[in-house]
Amino acid sequence: MATKKSTAAKPAGAAEAKPEPAAEPSETVSVAADKAPSLKIKDLVASVSEATGGKKKDVKLVVEATLKALGDAMGAGLDMNLPGFGRSRITRTAEKDGAAHLTLKVKRGPHRAKHAEEPLAEDGEDS
Repeated sequence: MATKKSTAAKPAGAAEAKPEPAAEPSETVSVAADKAPSLKIKDLVASVSEATGGKKKDVKLVVEATLKALGDAMGAGLDMNLPGFGRSRITRTAEKDGAAHLTLKVKRGPHRAKHAEEPLAEDGEDS
C-alpha cells in the first residue's frame, strides 16, 4: 500500500520559474511548521468535557477510544467522512524508522449543527 511521489530530475540548465506570491487568505494564519500550535489530549479532553458537561475522567476514556478508532481506520487506509471534522483520505504512505508516515488530504466545509425537529403535537395535546 506504500505509494511514493516520483521526483523526476530536471534537465541541466532548465530555468526554474519563480511563482508569483499569492494573496494571503484573510482567514488563514500562516505559522512556521516548527512553531505551529498543537492540540494535546489534555486540551481536547477539557474542550469536550466543557462542551458536553461530562466529567474529565469519563470524557478522557471516550476521547482515547475515539482517537484509537480513528488511528486504526487511517492505518487500514480507510477514507473518513466525519461531520465536524471533514472528509479525509490518505494520499501517500511510507514506512520510515519502523513507523508508518501518512500524508492526509482533508477537506473541511462549514459545520452544520443538527437542529431539533419540531414536535408533531404540542405538550398536552392528544392525537
